[in-house]
Amino acid sequence: MKTLIKNGKVINVFTGEIEKINILIENETIIGLGDYCDEDADIIHDVKGKYICPGFIDGHIHIESTMLLPSELAKVCVPHGTTSIVADPHEIGNVCGNTGIAYMLAASESIPLNVYIMLPSCVPSTGFDESGAVLRSDDLEPFYEHPRVLGLAEMMNYPGVLADDSEVLVKIAAAKKRRLKVNGHAPLLSGKNLDKYIAAGISDDHE
Repeated sequence: MKTLIKNGKVINVFTGEIEKINILIENETIIGLGDYCDEDADIIHDVKGKYICPGFIDGHIHIESTMLLPSELAKVCVPHGTTSIVADPHEIGNVCGNTGIAYMLAASESIPLNVYIMLPSCVPSTGFDESGAVLRSDDLEPFYEHPRVLGLAEMMNYPGVLADDSEVLVKIAAAKKRRLKVNGHAPLLSGKNLDKYIAAGISDDHE
């Protein structure tokens, strides 16, 4: 099934130009931008000069902090142009463990917002904390099979990384062997300690 969106003004985010161009979509994939006509499509939408741009992506969010269900968060985000989010269910994981992660994945199915998940790396945050649950590497393993799981979320236990804590390193290795991202969380870390943190396989720092 092909859909034509015609007479729109497409915002080219690479060049900064606004182009009067038609868009052809097959199923859910954009297959072309150009001088496509009505005969090329099964469904036709004439947007009559409206602007068309890619959706915004929120690269790091804790849905629980919004105090909204994923479906309700979608009602807030999508009308303002955010079409995808990358969520770390760290807070619900702290309380409910892997049951909380499973809930967040299920609750974000079939809503108009694309919700991707980074698995919480530190539940509890450090060995000094007490929480409602403990998530070890074995607890996280099954979730890597889910198509919306993108990797391991903010590794805030940087003391564990620096001390070669075996459980911390196994969690990082589990994501890396699947070629998934490992997010960092290491405020004020510098010098040789930062070098070691990066060398462990952590690819960014959201601080």
